[in-house]
Amino acid sequence: MLAKLVVNSTRIAITFTIVSVIFFSLLIGILIHQWFRDTEDRAAASAIAAAHAVKINTGWIVEVAEQALHRMDLALGPDLAPNRNDTLERIEDALAGLPPGAKAYIISPEGRTLYTTDPNIADTDIRDREYFTAPMAGADFFASHLMISRLDGSQIFAFSQPLLRQNRVAGVAVISFNADLLGDLLASLALYPGSTISIVRTDGMLVARFPPPDGPVDLKDHVLFTEHLPRAESGTYTTISPVDGIERTVGYVRVPDTDFIAVASVSMAETMSQFWGDVRSVLLIVMPIALALTIAAVGIVRLLQKDGRRQFELEKALETNTMMFKEIHHRVKNNLQSMQSLIRMQALPETVKKDIESRFAAMSAVHEHMYRHDAYAALDARSFVASIVEPLVEAYGSPVALEVDVADMALHHERATPLALLLTEVVTNALKYAFLDRTDGKVAVSLRPLDADKAMLIVSDNGSGFRQDQTAQGMGSRIIQAMVMQLEGKSSYTVRDGVVFSAEIMVR
Repeated sequence: MLAKLVVNSTRIAITFTIVSVIFFSLLIGILIHQWFRDTEDRAAASAIAAAHAVKINTGWIVEVAEQALHRMDLALGPDLAPNRNDTLERIEDALAGLPPGAKAYIISPEGRTLYTTDPNIADTDIRDREYFTAPMAGADFFASHLMISRLDGSQIFAFSQPLLRQNRVAGVAVISFNADLLGDLLASLALYPGSTISIVRTDGMLVARFPPPDGPVDLKDHVLFTEHLPRAESGTYTTISPVDGIERTVGYVRVPDTDFIAVASVSMAETMSQFWGDVRSVLLIVMPIALALTIAAVGIVRLLQKDGRRQFELEKALETNTMMFKEIHHRVKNNLQSMQSLIRMQALPETVKKDIESRFAAMSAVHEHMYRHDAYAALDARSFVASIVEPLVEAYGSPVALEVDVADMALHHERATPLALLLTEVVTNALKYAFLDRTDGKVAVSLRPLDADKAMLIVSDNGSGFRQDQTAQGMGSRIIQAMVMQLEGKSSYTVRDGVVFSAEIMVR
């Protein structure tokens, strides 16, 4: 039994420990997962915010480029006569407000450079460049994709428009920008290292990117154009960059009234590095707590084992005490029954023997009720009262109807014997004197609580009644008075259509 109890306690403790560890681990896992999702959300929010900044910057570049090209057109006058200093000065003035490094070119229909602000100009053939061929073919305004400059090998992109004179294309005005101009914007956005910003044409050609790629890039088959832009003009997604193979969270926004998409991407490697750094910091706090919980769990196991042993000892002691109480009450009951038998053998009047036997029977019933119901501190009043009065009626053999009305209440074991003797005397008096030569007798016994410790006992009959001043005070009356005193109560008789005995007694 002890081994089983200890094993059960250990199992409970181990189960508690496992459940606690699982719960704790699950909680930490949920928190880490939530942190991970929050980190992803923050990366997406940073990417889309940066994309909006690129959108604003791109819109500004396009606007100032259009205005500068228009001013260059006005600066040329009605013809495109080359090598005029005043014309070159007006062209340089037209570039005011453009980013540093912006260069202007006036190209003849034959591809010759008529004017330029580029000090490194050389004789190069640009007739195959889209920024030249598109305006010559009638495009009102053209933006190139990312190009490698044939003059200095830098990465550039250009805007151009045709120069119309007398309803014909007399040349092309071009403004080129160094793609590095996005570097200052990226630095101002305070994104994680490894992040990028880009400008992409709606046909998928990369216009500018920082950090710069190796050369021109066509993105028309990338997920940005195949999946995301067809669904929404702005958004975020995570993908592997086709430029450098690095995984990033990408934010994109279409630039209004232009053919450009503003793109910003945040490095997932750097984002996750920050995330795992935060996780390590949290685990440095959590692990000592987990260790403390483990130590506490071991302590709980030991306490439960110790408690199990103590519980076992208490149960054994209780079992022993219960057996002893049963044996004591059983022996007292047997002794009382032996005394009843001895009384029957004595040469006493039958009425005397019957009275004495009923009193011994009442006391015997108390002990029998206790050991049969394992009730040693408190007894169930309803079953106890019934066990006292019902045998009395049966023993007298009178044709009397018995009514027992007892509330569901507890009776202290020290009140049991005096209550049993009190009931025996009062009910016996009714059976002996109330129904002489009558067959319609009725005895009612009621016990109802008045408060937590006190109750009202009423024993009534429908017999012939009596006059107290003409009734001798015998042994039964003295027993009744003594038992009422033991029950710390007070009693009275009322003669009304029989006799009503009332007693306010203590039951606790």
